[in-house]
Amino acid sequence: MLAAFGGTPVRTSPFPGWVRVTDNDRQNLIRTVRSGEWTEGAQRRAFETRFAAGCGAKHCFAVANGTVSLELILRAMGIGYGDEVILPPWTFIATFSSIVFTGATPVFADIDADTYCLSAADTERKITSRTKAIVAVAVAGRPVDFDALEALAKRHGIKLIVDAAQAVGASWRGKRICTYGDAASVSCQNTKNLTCGEGGIITTNDDALAERLSALLGRTGQTSFASVAQDHNLSEFQSALLNSQYEKLYGEIDTRADNAAYLCGRLHGLDFVAPTAYDERVTRHAYHLFILRFNSAVLAERGINRDQFLAAVSAEGIPLGAGYAPLYAFPCVSSDYTRRIIGTTVDTSPLPNTEAAAYTEGSWMYQSVLLGTHRDMDDIADALIKVWAHADDVRRL
Repeated sequence: MLAAFGGTPVRTSPFPGWVRVTDNDRQNLIRTVRSGEWTEGAQRRAFETRFAAGCGAKHCFAVANGTVSLELILRAMGIGYGDEVILPPWTFIATFSSIVFTGATPVFADIDADTYCLSAADTERKITSRTKAIVAVAVAGRPVDFDALEALAKRHGIKLIVDAAQAVGASWRGKRICTYGDAASVSCQNTKNLTCGEGGIITTNDDALAERLSALLGRTGQTSFASVAQDHNLSEFQSALLNSQYEKLYGEIDTRADNAAYLCGRLHGLDFVAPTAYDERVTRHAYHLFILRFNSAVLAERGINRDQFLAAVSAEGIPLGAGYAPLYAFPCVSSDYTRRIIGTTVDTSPLPNTEAAAYTEGSWMYQSVLLGTHRDMDDIADALIKVWAHADDVRRL
């Protein structure tokens, strides 16, 4: 019997939690407090140097958060009022709001049905004479199709910004994604794989762009104020946490990858659900989220839908949720406030693949679930299989 109707759930114990605090975190914070350098000092400089070296970037800036990091990149590129920036609608609101804060107009392009990342084909259809940049979101920690998107950006003479908010440590063709495009942005918010509570990272190999970013952050020591600057620099306390959390980052990514591969193996051959499509060019998936795609047609044959299935799985003790709603469905996107900032309206027409991901197919689990054991992964697979075996009962939910 399903747990939703009084049966015994597959799992009653919690999955691993997040954040994982270490002794290094505590000691680094203590050293920072005692140093007296609380706003700008050795911790931030050390982190920026090691992160740039670790991903092969020439320049790195640690800033206040992941929204600010995207906004700073856009501003340093000279993008603003009257310009258009293309983004996917199946992502967190910060990707949208960072564009709005510059005064530029967000333009939604659909996601790929197999990967849930930005579709290069639909992106090209949305390019106009006003398009200045593409923000390619590595959703869930999966690299986008950089082969297609870099070629597209080059062909049209526009900038490619990598929104790696969820993808720190991920690689495409053996190269870290923070070195693709013209610049990359990472989030270090509390749920992220590399966290300091709130923080962001910018990387670029463009010397001129790096110089403009330095000016925007007030790091150039200017006294004439030739550039309008804001102090969005990361504090020493947060930088201290990034330095200590960074030490365990790649070990945790390996653990997630191992558990994800095992879980994919357990789910292989099931006709009602599957992970997003495999691509051999993705040489490291960061797995900030583990995404599953339900086959809505197969579910419909049993008279059920995704949301009913998720309710039954949740009752079995598995934290599987529905994922993002489309950004274009949020009230703020079409609000008077947004229209005043950008001087126009945002096209909120539904996009088919995004609609399917949001309302009938998509689901995810957070990254900490993948920090467990293979036995934990067995519980996830067993719960999915159990619910499918009782699909007739799921209709009552």
